[in-house]
Parts: sequence; C-alpha cells; structure tokens
Amino acid sequence: MSMSTTENLQTDNPDVFLVEPNIERDAALGVQWLEGELGRATLTSMGVADQDNEPTTMEQERKRVKDFIERRDQFNWMIEYQSKVVGSVWVDLEQVGNVPAPAIHIMIGDPEVRGKGVGFAASSKVIEHLQGLGFENIYSRHLTKNGGASNLLQSLGFTNLGAPYSDDDGLEWQNLVRASYSENTK
Repeated sequence: MSMSTTENLQTDNPDVFLVEPNIERDAALGVQWLEGELGRATLTSMGVADQDNEPTTMEQERKRVKDFIERRDQFNWMIEYQSKVVGSVWVDLEQVGNVPAPAIHIMIGDPEVRGKGVGFAASSKVIEHLQGLGFENIYSRHLTKNGGASNLLQSLGFTNLGAPYSDDDGLEWQNLVRASYSENTK
C-alpha cells in the first residue's frame, strides 16, 4: 500500500465515510463544485487568488485526482455523506510553505451539506487516524476571513499558532496547531 492511499474510514457520524479517490467520479464532481459563482466562492474561501480563480475542466480535474492517488507526501480521502461524495480531506505529510506537517485540509464542495457536521466528522476521524500513526501535533491553516474554517478548527481543538501572515497574493492566513491530549494536560 502506498503512503498516499489509505483504507476507507467510518467516522463517528454514521452518514459520513472517508473513501479513496476515484478519477472519473471525482473529476466530474470537481468540475461541478468549482463552476459558476458558487465555485468561485469555494475557491476564494480556500485561498485561491482572484487571478487564479477560473473554472476547471474534466482534464484538469482528472489530473488533480490522479495526483491525489499517486502522491506519496499526502493522505487523501473523499468525503461521502449519505452515500454521495460531497468533499475531500487531505493531509500534507511534509511542510508546505509556512505550514508545519502533518497538516490537515478540508473542502466541502457541495454547498448543500455545509454546516451539517460533515467537516467535523471527517476531520475528527482523520485526526484520530493521525494520532494512531503516532503524530502528536497536527497543524492546519485558514484564511483569516474564513469564519467557517476558523470555527471548525477551533471546535476540533486547534489553537492559533503565531500571528496571522500574508502570502505572495496578499491573502491573510492563520496557522493553527492541535497538540496531543497529553501535552494539553501538562
């Protein structure tokens, strides 16, 4: 088994499963999620700069999902809610930019299911999985203006790590850390 593919995981929410990426299924979903104004808003909330925020194609999405499957420096899952894939969650296993590793990231592509606990259930299971692999501290980041991501990460036990900072596109980010339980109780 390669580093990037991992077993399907059942979350504590019986409606939410983490499943392996599938090129044809997930490429079509990516195109659907990222089209139109809702798609632009999703990408903006994830930190895609305006000049790079363009509709995607099946070919681009096939390449992206293939990369998810083949990468050795990430874990990648699609998030299934009530038997329908609604987003993705991934973990960078090596530091990327200013964010230490392992770093968890999530995208709920289907706006209909945002705010229903899907992100919380998926992220909680991935955190549990990482802890089971021996990772003590888990990191993430969010755009400072993305209140939904901030609230989700705080509800998962993350705390701000350092001051907000701006990237090359002028977007302001906040890094976070979730220290292991034993460290939290010292």
